[in-house]
Amino acid sequence: MSPIDPFPHLHTRPSHGWVNDPNGIGRWEGRWHVMYQWNPNAPDHGDIHWGHMSSTDLLSWRDEGVALRPRPGTIDAAGVWSGVAVPEGGGAALVYTAVSADASTARVAVARQESDGDWVQPERTATDHPDHGRWFDVRDPFVVLVGGRRLGIMGAGQFDITNGHHGSAETRERTRTGAVLVYDADDLDDWRLLGTLLTAAELPAHMVGSGTFWECPQLVPFGERWLLVVSWDEPVPADERRGESAPERRHGVAAYVGDLDLSGSVPRFVPTAETPLDHGPDFYAPQLVVDDGRILAWGWSWEGRGTGTNHRSAADIAASGWAGTLTFPREVMAGPSGLPVCMPAHELDRLRGGGLQVQEVDGVYEMHTSEPAWMHTATGDVMIDLVNDTTGAVRAAWRGSTSGTVDVFADGSIVEMFTATGSTTLRAYPAAGERWRVRSTGPAQAQVLHLPDEPDLPGG
Repeated sequence: MSPIDPFPHLHTRPSHGWVNDPNGIGRWEGRWHVMYQWNPNAPDHGDIHWGHMSSTDLLSWRDEGVALRPRPGTIDAAGVWSGVAVPEGGGAALVYTAVSADASTARVAVARQESDGDWVQPERTATDHPDHGRWFDVRDPFVVLVGGRRLGIMGAGQFDITNGHHGSAETRERTRTGAVLVYDADDLDDWRLLGTLLTAAELPAHMVGSGTFWECPQLVPFGERWLLVVSWDEPVPADERRGESAPERRHGVAAYVGDLDLSGSVPRFVPTAETPLDHGPDFYAPQLVVDDGRILAWGWSWEGRGTGTNHRSAADIAASGWAGTLTFPREVMAGPSGLPVCMPAHELDRLRGGGLQVQEVDGVYEMHTSEPAWMHTATGDVMIDLVNDTTGAVRAAWRGSTSGTVDVFADGSIVEMFTATGSTTLRAYPAAGERWRVRSTGPAQAQVLHLPDEPDLPGG
């Protein structure tokens, strides 16, 4: 029995190459556009372009090829890193991170589309690095309108300068924390640094503020308040690592609910609550976009970095020619506690196909399938495993419990779980002879997932 195909065919990604952060998301000219960090030449991080796909219905995606590319000898010779699409003239401008040599050379640049559809990348940047002695890894622009004013924000790491060393080697080694810088971006081609929107050092004592730096910041209205999302990264101390395969770094995505203080010369974000935007090990660098009254989000799901079912070997990645995917589109909304949670975008309902059999034995509801893409809805305790029917071996993929429902979406090797209190994203890789098994203590139903026969066209 051949293994279930691990490639996520229903998700937004090209047929080959490396994929990471979602970029340039928006809707213009009657289509949704989703871009992403892409190495078209190998399944590893390098030679970073912007790939581009478009859709009318958030389900069927048309590959639009390369939007932006590195240009030797220019401001983006070493890569076109993360950024956003900004509405402009009925279309969009692409505001991206231009890297000429390494991360320390990252600057904001703005590309615009010509009548033939090609994007023209500029020869000059919209920013300079603000202060190498104070901030590092300054990148990933996001643009937001606040009170008729256009602000730009950037992720960064901040050196602790409270002891007077101001960025000395001693200080840099001891204290690095996350920060979000804020700019006046009314002139999209010439940003002016105003100061810090928020730093980890300013968080209330009950908030964690993880990370030696923050990247991919997102700032959007959230009900009567504001939502600031940052992706964080930090090294794992040597004394906390377990075994030779233990990760050397840990990551996460933090969501802060709060208010914007516009009373001074520097806009400031005042956080009142903190929560993970996703609770799984394989979710990072989401991009949020406000559209028609809702907040949509896509995240990057890397290849599994754990053990057991949550691990994909370097040899397998190299042989397959692909790595990484974007998640399904999600809607970010207020959960029962008022904190943000990710729920599946309603468009995903149209992926549901024929039913899969669920059997009830001694109060346990059980589904088996070798389908590469499926959905399962259940209540109570939920257990997802990979089972070898020949040997009887069972490999656990996920365990969860809720007083409400758990919606599970699986597509190849990406598994996305949604409950009223949040989402969980992980990767799990079926081996030859294995199939999926989902058990629950409450009633369940399951369906195959596939693309609808006809796209849901605008106005249809």
